[in-house]
Amino acid sequence: MIYGIDLLGLAKYPNIDIPEGFALGAFANTFGDSLPAIERAVLKGCKHVRIHLLWDDGHNFGSSSLRKMVSEARRVNKLAARYPGVTWEVSPFCEHNIAAPDPYLKRCAEVAESCTIVNTPWRGGLSRKYKNEVHGLHSAPNTGSYNYAFDGMSSPDSDVPKIAKVHGASECLFLWAPQFNGKKTGSDSTPRPERKAWPSQELVNSVAFLATKRGSVRILQNTLWKSHAEQSNVPPAIKELKPVLITPFDAPQAIIIAAKNRKEIARMPRDPDLCVDGRVRYYAGQWGYRLAEKAITVSGSPMCEVWINDVRVGRLNPAFRGPTFRE
Repeated sequence: MIYGIDLLGLAKYPNIDIPEGFALGAFANTFGDSLPAIERAVLKGCKHVRIHLLWDDGHNFGSSSLRKMVSEARRVNKLAARYPGVTWEVSPFCEHNIAAPDPYLKRCAEVAESCTIVNTPWRGGLSRKYKNEVHGLHSAPNTGSYNYAFDGMSSPDSDVPKIAKVHGASECLFLWAPQFNGKKTGSDSTPRPERKAWPSQELVNSVAFLATKRGSVRILQNTLWKSHAEQSNVPPAIKELKPVLITPFDAPQAIIIAAKNRKEIARMPRDPDLCVDGRVRYYAGQWGYRLAEKAITVSGSPMCEVWINDVRVGRLNPAFRGPTFRE
């Protein structure tokens, strides 16, 4: 299995670099023409690309979609033919409700002959002839060749190692965050043309870091470590998308130390505003994956301990959320 980054709105942030060794996922034209940005990624070394040709908010695809699908498939195939050393995958309809998709997949295969065709259902049928892609937390592993994508479910808020284990037989596992579609959060209902919460390179790198090993985590009851605090502003405020510790323990600050040698990694000041349930928040000034990288540099391991006064509230990898997740 390889990991991918599902930068579905790539046309809106074409200068993002794809982390080394990752596949790239994108829409062909849902957010504007992404093919120039995809070609840029290939020229910079990306070796695996999966492109969803069409999206519909109501998942309504069928014979009326064929003409546009064929047009987009031809465009992608023309690009793919120029780079035969790259693995090109084409999904005609992203999250369709077509009960018997193979005739549509066959037509796409006739046009996109330089590409592997991928069937991506919503409530539609799986294919026995073509590769499938499943989305979402409760998707069962497929018995044949398939991809898995978090699409629509925030990877930073999910138990990525657990899901990667469940879908360990998938050929490519695509990570995703709401900002990859221009949304501040998963529940952001801003219409697509008005979205502006596009990802930074740091956010992309932080999501890619979720493909590393998390390690053994122990966090006290009623305490939560969020590797990515929620975004409310565009551009994000300084503390947004950085780690936040939520706990009943109250002090001026929390201190992060490397678990292996107890060297200090960072200090997290107490936020003046309490949570609605009365718990205290402490925000980090650096990205969670940067804290993990610093811990690796000083101790050889990403594992850290978080202390408030004389209480160790957790042993964790600061790049990962825990111990509870959103589903």
